[in-house]
Amino acid sequence: MRFRFHRIAAVALAAIAACAAAGCGGGDGSTADSIAATDFGPYSPTPTAHSYDSGPNRTRGRIVESLRLGEHIVFGSDIDPAVASQRYANSIVDEHGMWSGVQAHQMMAAAPFNPYAGFMSESAETPYLGEHLKHPAVKVVLTAFPDDQSAAAAAAAMSSSDFALNDANTPVALPGYPAALSHWIPTYADIGSWMAYRSVVIHVLVQAREPNLDRMTALLSTAYREQVRRLENFEPVPPADLDTLPLDPGGLLARLVSTGDSRPDARRFAVYDPRTYALLTSTDPAEPAREYKARGVSAIAVSDNKYLFELPDAAAAENFAGYLAESPTVSKYVEMAGVRGVDDISCFQATAPNRTESQARRYRCLVRHDNLIAEVFSHEDRDVRHLAAAQHALLKDSE
Repeated sequence: MRFRFHRIAAVALAAIAACAAAGCGGGDGSTADSIAATDFGPYSPTPTAHSYDSGPNRTRGRIVESLRLGEHIVFGSDIDPAVASQRYANSIVDEHGMWSGVQAHQMMAAAPFNPYAGFMSESAETPYLGEHLKHPAVKVVLTAFPDDQSAAAAAAAMSSSDFALNDANTPVALPGYPAALSHWIPTYADIGSWMAYRSVVIHVLVQAREPNLDRMTALLSTAYREQVRRLENFEPVPPADLDTLPLDPGGLLARLVSTGDSRPDARRFAVYDPRTYALLTSTDPAEPAREYKARGVSAIAVSDNKYLFELPDAAAAENFAGYLAESPTVSKYVEMAGVRGVDDISCFQATAPNRTESQARRYRCLVRHDNLIAEVFSHEDRDVRHLAAAQHALLKDSE
């Protein structure tokens, strides 16, 4: 799986070409005039009633628990500077409750032991640019099971199923981790390993430039050490309680303008802690994760092309808005005209397309209200202002 933000590199490059053809990223920041505060265009400033947290829903619970695992997954920069660039991260449970992003033979081997949640992350020397397959990379997958015994049995079954795929696979003992089940093909520059830690199976895949076993096992050992450390404080939600696990206990999603599907989705309709959000949205997640924590961000809601950051008070929110204006995660921006008469809205235009991002990110606005900061995006300058105006009105009226 070589993805970032749920898009293959070819799709991202196609989006770049389309953006360039449309004149994306004019350096002077010139755009259409600002709009009136009540000009909402196609958007409604009225809160929409949603049913995403109504009644028992096992798929919702599995996605939420998968995102909780994401709070504890290791960053590439924690393993080695050579794999510090984040390439891709996601829940391995999709919006339909199906497994996604994990090889089918492994999930078939794990199935008898009742896996119920999971999260994956891949980091490397570079993002998805150029000959990225030739660069060092580490992929980590966490899969939750009902108990320690199930996890241990699943780790053995998953390793065995992968080992059986090729007669050239050779077992590798990992010093310090006798429970780790590892193997490689001596002429290949990668090694796979599975280990149960309590009720979670940790799967690590290490890729190197050359088939240097010492270098790969060193990365593998560090990945296990740091991942186990991150899981020490993880308290899993029992499978019996998944059906009632809420997606949005703080009601943040209801305070975003409705533009898309409200079905729980780990990328397009969910609520994150700051660490998971940084992992999903940045090629260098360690830096924004530190900033979010230091500035008091407690939760982030995402609904399609809109994000809502929760902070402890209005002063913290004002400070964080300044940080977001100066340190966007997806592109470089210059300020442009926003919404007339509304000082709490600031709008920006990208100076150039981002080659690792395929979503609508050409224009963005920040909307401030009390202890909340909304960030909205679009490929059209007037549309992003309409969205920002509607978002500002909704935040004011939904207090």
